[in-house]
Amino acid sequence: MKRFKRLAAVVSLSLIITIIIVPCAVFFANAQTIEGATATQSTTENIDSDRVTKAYVDDKNLTNKQTQDTTQKAKSFDDAKKKADKTATVVKKANAAISNHPAATISVGGKYLLDIANPDPSYVSYSIELTDYDRDILERLVMGEAGGEGYIGCCLVAQAIRDTMISDGYKSVDALRKSMGYYGSIYTTPNEDVLNAVKFIFDEGGAAVQHNIVYFYAPNLCTSGWHESQEFVVAHNSHRFFDRW
Repeated sequence: MKRFKRLAAVVSLSLIITIIIVPCAVFFANAQTIEGATATQSTTENIDSDRVTKAYVDDKNLTNKQTQDTTQKAKSFDDAKKKADKTATVVKKANAAISNHPAATISVGGKYLLDIANPDPSYVSYSIELTDYDRDILERLVMGEAGGEGYIGCCLVAQAIRDTMISDGYKSVDALRKSMGYYGSIYTTPNEDVLNAVKFIFDEGGAAVQHNIVYFYAPNLCTSGWHESQEFVVAHNSHRFFDRW
């Protein structure tokens, strides 16, 4: 009888485990599976959302860059057009100025090499003593600026340098060259025209024209509205020479 009761208790316990505990375990296992799946889905959705956001930001940045590039190209085009228009205006003014000034004539027996339309009666030319170094720089500079312009052309450039040294107080040719921004090469050996021109202007105090000269430029190499705004003195070969107003 006792054995039967024990068997009945074991059977009852098994039934309880089967009916209550096993379903609970299955329920909790399913709940964890569902929770895991939900977390995975949420993670996947977050990744997809991040990708969409990044794609949107990238597209927006690309659009902004394209807009900036287009704007910059338009601005560059406008700037180029303005420069071209300005250059055309300068060329037009320079050509008009050239046609409005009578050409200088070679002086016959006069103190100056060229007779000009607007001589300055108060102009006085002076000699300047040069150091060996300054003479070498000067001769090379005149050669670089006007070596192919003949004797008179070299004298005009030398006079411009001499007159500027006197009017602006430069103590050396080299200081003037650097300050005034002369572009002529100083690496070419001076020819006879240059040597004679430097001697005439600096050593003998001669002058090519009866007028102070400070600036000059070559219209066939560049255009310069600024030069043309100064007081025109003389044109010779490829150079135009000016004084300050």
